[in-house]
Amino acid sequence: MAKNVLVLKHFESPKEAGTYFRLVTLTGSTKGESFVLLGNRIVIGRGDKTDVKINDAKASREHCEITKVGDTWVATDLGSQNGVMINDKKITQQALAEGDKLIVGQTVFKFAKVEVSSKNKVIKESNDDPEEEGKKTAIPFLILVVIFLALFLFDDFSPKPEQRMNGVARTTPIEMAASEDSAIRKRRLNEDKQLKEKLNAIFQRGLREYREGNYYRAIHEFNLALIISPQDSQAEFYLRKSKERLDDSIRQEIQKAQRDESSLKYKSAIVSYCSIIRLLYNVPEDQRYKDAEKKIKDLELKQGLEEGETSCLKKQRTN
Repeated sequence: MAKNVLVLKHFESPKEAGTYFRLVTLTGSTKGESFVLLGNRIVIGRGDKTDVKINDAKASREHCEITKVGDTWVATDLGSQNGVMINDKKITQQALAEGDKLIVGQTVFKFAKVEVSSKNKVIKESNDDPEEEGKKTAIPFLILVVIFLALFLFDDFSPKPEQRMNGVARTTPIEMAASEDSAIRKRRLNEDKQLKEKLNAIFQRGLREYREGNYYRAIHEFNLALIISPQDSQAEFYLRKSKERLDDSIRQEIQKAQRDESSLKYKSAIVSYCSIIRLLYNVPEDQRYKDAEKKIKDLELKQGLEEGETSCLKKQRTN
């Protein structure tokens, strides 16, 4: 790790002057840590040999890599179980832009550029912490309130002719303060609106998958919604219901397959086991997936078929 990344606290900067790129952790066990990219290939995951190690049950041991290509950093999925996302889009490989949110499992990083002067002072960096952004915005607002009160208290309220410079009316400090405050509120409202629209789109995708019985896909969407809004009660409710429905569906298919197998209805039993394979298509390490796969192979043998001849197993190998 020490060779490829430099681990710092959020507001720390490298000692040597220069331009750096870094990953700032916004969620998870390493929240508040900054990983300055020094090597040309950075591996992220929960394994001990990764450059950026995260304690995240949804992350693979070697989940993704960030590679320097010329002046660009490119994120690549290393065949992870749960995939890699940039902002709200699942990717296989994509160049990173300053300010992008990189989601690995349930851990969210922000890709940021930092420029350090020769005096070891950061002269330019993007804002990585929404809470700090709110604090920084609040300070100038309080200053504007003080200015407004001072002008109000010391104004003699006597009528004054309109102040002009070169025939053009000048903007007063109060008007400037009101304009800046309005711009801040407008920007915040716009950001909140975009976040709500993104969250609603993900939630609706999850509902659609839930209604169609694609419970594993629904679980993925609701998990993503909770990354964006951890306290969303609707997403929590449907995530729990999706997991319950998935477990119930698998339990019913297992019982049906066992009944058919005991009645020597091997083809019908294979159909039920294939249904389990489809329900758990993206988690082959699940024990229920492994048991269903083994059962299909045993039933193929009983019917005199070649191993792997069943269509659902062929499709899994193709995928």
